Order: sequence, then C-alpha cells, then structure tokens
Amino acid sequence: MKIPYNRVHVQGQILFAARGGAIHTFSLTDGSHISSWKHPDVDKVAQSIQAINEAKAEAALAAAEADTPATESEGPPAKRQKLEGDSENPSVSAQAEAEASTPATPQSGDKPQAGHVDGRGKKGKGKGKEVVDSGKSRFARVPDRPVVTHLTSTPDGKHLVAITGHDKVIWVFEHDGNGQLKQLSKRTMPKRPSAVAIGPDNQIISGDKFGDVYAIPLIIPEDGSKSAASLSSLPLPSKKAFKPTATPLTVHSKGNRLALLNQIKQAELAAEAQAANSAGPDFELNLLLGHVSMLTALVLGEQQGRRYILTADRDEHIRVSRYIPHAHIIENFCFGHKEFVSEMAIPPSKPDVLISGGGDEDIFVWDWVSGKQLYKSSILSLAREIAPETATVAVSGLYTLLYPSADGPLTYILAICEDIKAIFSWKLNDSNELHCPGIIQLPGKPLSLAISPSTNVDDHSNAAPPTVIAAIDPDADTKAQSLHAFRLTMNNGRLAVDVESSFKDKEVEANEPELTEEDVRGLLYTVESLRKVVTGPDDEAGSEAPHGNAESDVAADNTGEGEE
Repeated sequence: MKIPYNRVHVQGQILFAARGGAIHTFSLTDGSHISSWKHPDVDKVAQSIQAINEAKAEAALAAAEADTPATESEGPPAKRQKLEGDSENPSVSAQAEAEASTPATPQSGDKPQAGHVDGRGKKGKGKGKEVVDSGKSRFARVPDRPVVTHLTSTPDGKHLVAITGHDKVIWVFEHDGNGQLKQLSKRTMPKRPSAVAIGPDNQIISGDKFGDVYAIPLIIPEDGSKSAASLSSLPLPSKKAFKPTATPLTVHSKGNRLALLNQIKQAELAAEAQAANSAGPDFELNLLLGHVSMLTALVLGEQQGRRYILTADRDEHIRVSRYIPHAHIIENFCFGHKEFVSEMAIPPSKPDVLISGGGDEDIFVWDWVSGKQLYKSSILSLAREIAPETATVAVSGLYTLLYPSADGPLTYILAICEDIKAIFSWKLNDSNELHCPGIIQLPGKPLSLAISPSTNVDDHSNAAPPTVIAAIDPDADTKAQSLHAFRLTMNNGRLAVDVESSFKDKEVEANEPELTEEDVRGLLYTVESLRKVVTGPDDEAGSEAPHGNAESDVAADNTGEGEE
C-alpha cells in the first residue's frame, strides 16, 4: 500500500498536504497539483531499501546455487565454499544474513533506534544507517523514514512551517501565494517537537515530548540580533557530568578496579561531549515554560489585550500561561480530564472558549480564562453508532468551522478519532453548549482535516458553505483516494455532505513507495499510545501526577538518554 496523506493545511486557495516526508501543494479551485518539496532523507531511505533488497536477492541466489546437487555430466561435485559462521549449513547462514538485512519497521515513539537489539541478541549502534551485527556479517539498516508531523502557516500565508519528527527539525518555507515553496531555514530542536503555533510577533512557539516549550524566530535575523523572546528565556536544562564516588584507593579487587576505570573513561568522554555542545544550538532558542509530562497540544489565546499560551500534556493537565515576556507566570489550570489531552481548539468567534479532547469519552468546553468547565458531550456514544464494538476513543484532531447564515455565522466543532471512519460535528450555541451532534462517514480512517472557509464572507446570507478537506487512510478494498474535499450543507442544524470532490494526485501517488500496513500504522497512528496502561493497584495509585503545583514552572530535570 502507499503511504496516505497524513497532514493537511489550507491557506487561501492553496492546500498544503503532507505525505510521508514530502509536502505537496494543490489548487482548491480545480484540484490540480502545483508543486512538491521532498525531505532529503526520502531518497536515502529508497536507496537503502534498494541496496538491501539487492543484497537479499544475491544471498538467496548464492544459497540456491550452493544447495543445487551436481549432475553426472558436470563431473565430480565442486568443493563447497565454507561460509563464515556456519560450516555445516551454508544455506542457513545465507538465510540468516538475508533476514538480518530486512528493513526495520520505523517506530513512532521518541526513543532512538541506537542500541537496537535484533532477533539474534546482538546490538547495532549508530544513527541514520544503523549497523546490525547478525553474528556472521554486518548490514546497514534503513534510516528512519521521514514524516511531516505538523503543518501551519502565518496568517498572511507568506510562510509555511513544518515539523519532521524523526530528525526533530522545524522547517520554514517562503510561500509566494500561488503554491510555490522556497526553503528558508532548517533548525534541529533539542527534543522532538510535538506541537507548534505561530505567535503574532513572528515567533514559532514549539512544545516537545519532554514537556518544554520554546520560542524561535520565524525568520533568522541576518545581523544576528536577538528578538523580544530572549527577554523571557529561562536557563536551558543542563546535564551534570557523572563523577565516580570511588577512587583507586578504595577498591581492591581486580574486577572492581576495571569497572572503576571504565566509569572514569565514560565520565571523561561525557565531559568532552558536554564541552563540545556547551555553546548550544547555532540559532536563537528561548525556553519559555515546562511541564513535568509529555506535551501533547498547544494553542495561543488572547483576552482583554493580554496573550496566553495554553498547553496540554499526557497527565490530563491543561495549563494557561502568560505569553512572552511573562511565559513563566501560570494564570490557571483547566482540570477535569481523566485521560490524556491530545487536542485543543479556540473558536475564532468565541475567543474565551476552549474545546479539548483526548482519551476521555467526552469532548470538553471550557472558559479557559477562569479555568471553569462549561459543558461536555460524549464522543464515544457517537463512535459506537458506526462502530458498536468501540470501547475507547483517542481524539486525533479538533477543528472549528464557521457556517454562514442570515443571522450571522454559526460555530461548529469537528473532531476525528484514530481508527474511526467518520467526522463528528457539534453546533456550539450561544450558551457554549454542544448540540446537534452529527456524523459524516468516510471511506477510510481520517488522519487530518483542514477547513476552507466560506466565500463572500461579508454577506453571510449569500455566502457559499465551507469545504472540509480530509486526509484519510483509505480502505484497501475501496480503492479510494487519500485526499477528499467535502462541501458541506446543513440539515436540521447538523452538518452533512453536499458535494464530494478529489484532487489530481495520480502522478504523486505513482512515485510513492510501497509500504506494509504495519509500517503505516507505526508511522501515523500515535495518539492511542498516549493512554496509560494500568497493571495493578500500585500503578493505578501512582499513575496520576499531582494536580497543580502552580508555584513551580520548571520542568523536570531531563537527564534521561533514552528519549530524544
């Protein structure tokens, strides 16, 4: 199967659609393809897979030739060449080598693959092309497959910001307004970004998997000057060098002395690495605030002339912090979720309202300024209408939509969930309650939505309805396309599909490599994995972080080496 589109974003009459490690632009007018940008690692992955497949074919051919018995016409059997590592059964050795060269399935988690243990108990080290020791020979592994995880743009549409997770890079592109992109910068963050927003002062606000929120300038100043964000920066977390408590005078056995020498050598290497990296990144990077848990969502809000950063994490917390230069000040929390929070949205028509969802069975409505819960509506009950066996839901997208009417625009909330083939919708009324629940069934599992707003917005009575662009993982038997556009209509207050159209991407899809379903799930289905697994009473008691230590805003000391 081909990797589907996994992220879409609309700016004006241009659709930005990410498919794996590439970004494609389409015209919303006629659905035509305009341009493409491709991550440099896309070609590296393709070349590695081709080389490994060729090596596997050669190994299989050699094994077949070695096992072919000689005939009488060929004379006495030739002496079989001894293969290293297996003197009795060379075909088994060749098969083991071929298996060792099988590409590794890319993982969606944050732990790097360095030190991966293969099926034979041997560890390979390295980054990019990982080397695997099969016990008989060494093979290069396939580099991590690049995937664009986030897409957003500036309000004027002149710049596009993208994130690729495998290399922790934030990309900034210049957009000419007609679908042509020009890469301006590539900046590697300390940890893998998990959320992004663009501030009104041309700052990229990025949260990462370790719970930290950073600000970097959208455009790198040519003169190297610092922006206003530097006024709010907190000290970047530093790792303390390991110092052994033992000395050669306090250990006596040969084994302990050897272990001490190894510890001292490791400490020296760590000190050298820390000294080499003491200068930090080569671009302006300002730490604004930190959570003690994985950050999952980030939005920017404004009330009474004051701006705020709203952040959510895996520990069910929603925090409201002030914006630059006072991001270290926590305004309040929104408590009520029992499971992880994965998505948040603030309707433009109701800037004092926050919509949130995640692993709970409900969608929540908040007065985020005061931290008060206003309403909640079950999304699990809607999911069970089309998939009765559904036990839990994992919200993977929340969006706001303005539908034109004679009395002014009506505010709707759209939601999608992992593995549920539908778009759920509610009408947000004047009392900030969710009513008129609706279901739009899809020919596949939705991965991302984008809203193309109504035209002729000055005259709401004559404005055309908005269009929803959906990136879906289509069912294999339906042969549906991955990009769909749905022009909406309203029926008794509920949203429904009026006209469905698609985009002209056959040439784009033809150039995409084939992936297994397991590979696609490992790359694109990552929300449900945020759910905590409770294995016993002790785990249940200790799985929930304490609510609201608002006096401390410094994230936990990120000294672990296993996650990047």
